[in-house]
Amino acid sequence: MATTEKKENEKSSSDDLARDLIIDLDEPMKTTIKDLIRKAFTEETSFIKMCELIKSKLIEKEEGKWNVVIGKDFSTFLVHRSRRYGLFKVGEINVLVWQSGSALS
Repeated sequence: MATTEKKENEKSSSDDLARDLIIDLDEPMKTTIKDLIRKAFTEETSFIKMCELIKSKLIEKEEGKWNVVIGKDFSTFLVHRSRRYGLFKVGEINVLVWQSGSALS
């Protein structure tokens, strides 16, 4: 019985793993990033490794300069490409993903 409850809890927490806070992304890119966040949080244990995983997969999928910041408390002042900025929340952890510069540079 406890195992069934645990699996149901894992599923529901995985479904809302990455909540949208501030989004300037088209729907397919938002879905891709949320999938990468879910993968990073399930496969990696350190924020640095999570950032590396998300960034490397985004660069593979879409060329350009991608940036990822993961942490509980940080602030930013940045310039991003239009439709290429997302701030998500996973529990108490913030995940910021943005693309800067030209896609061709």
